[in-house]
Amino acid sequence: MRGPQEVGRRALELGGEVVEYTLRRSSRKTLGITVEPDGSVLVTAPWAAEVADIEAVLRRRKRWILRHRREIAALPPPTPPREWVSGETHRYLGRQYRLKVETGAGPGVRLVGQFFRVTVPNPADAARVRGQMERWYLTHARSVFGRRLAELIRQTPRLGLREPPPLIVRKLRRRWGSCSPEGRILMNVDAVKLPIGCVDYLLMHELCHLRVPHHGPAFWRLLDACMPDWERWRRRLDHTEI
Repeated sequence: MRGPQEVGRRALELGGEVVEYTLRRSSRKTLGITVEPDGSVLVTAPWAAEVADIEAVLRRRKRWILRHRREIAALPPPTPPREWVSGETHRYLGRQYRLKVETGAGPGVRLVGQFFRVTVPNPADAARVRGQMERWYLTHARSVFGRRLAELIRQTPRLGLREPPPLIVRKLRRRWGSCSPEGRILMNVDAVKLPIGCVDYLLMHELCHLRVPHHGPAFWRLLDACMPDWERWRRRLDHTEI
């Protein structure tokens, strides 16, 4: 049995956009399409599949492919390394605040006016400041996401949910969130830095996946019905820095 073998890169126009894809041949019997974390497209096809047939499948799946590429493009660029010193800016629910590191015996983070005020025994201890801020974000993300999930479910009876699904919040590198086959919602803690409308869009997206696990037409029809202005918040997400 021959193992997978990359046979080259090709380009195909999908919905007015030229999409390059890497074609890999393998012993599998069906065609596999993967949108990689960098937005590139990998197609794994049986050895005997004709290129014309492969590209016909890609055209049928163009909406799915283009949406996945847009979702990846919407992810925030890598944040410049933080120094965790007074004067830096940090975001929370779409607003920008300045960091003010203060000396004190009781470590803690307070949001006061336009400032994140972080109290630590030694202001030069950047690791301590970072740890305090990251714990603050995680605590508040769990609270905000939990409240918004409950409210979105209350406002959207067509989802057929009586209570919020299990929620996990953690730092994610390449995703805003996901929904597991078991019905758990995973959210990127950094989403709490976004405007609340963007948060609602991300949560509603995952709630709809509880009903429709794929990104086919049925999913987008459900999202349209549950959140008619989702595209507005998707565009806002594309242009929001964190």
